[in-house]
Amino acid sequence: MRERSEYQSKVTADTGLTRGRIPCPLLNALGARPGDHLVFRLTDSGEVVMSLLRRAKRKSGTGSRQKSVSGKRR
Repeated sequence: MRERSEYQSKVTADTGLTRGRIPCPLLNALGARPGDHLVFRLTDSGEVVMSLLRRAKRKSGTGSRQKSVSGKRR
């Protein structure tokens, strides 16, 4: 099975703002996750380059969020 190399999205006007959606298969192919940022940059030649910036990963089990529990729970 061949993957698609081209995706389309309809541009809409939403209360005065021009908006477009990014197709989900494209986000999946990029490995995007909630919290990531997509950056679109216009080059001098008029092409648009998109890059994916990963969100910062939180360290689990460290820092001020971890509370030490002493004594009995009632």
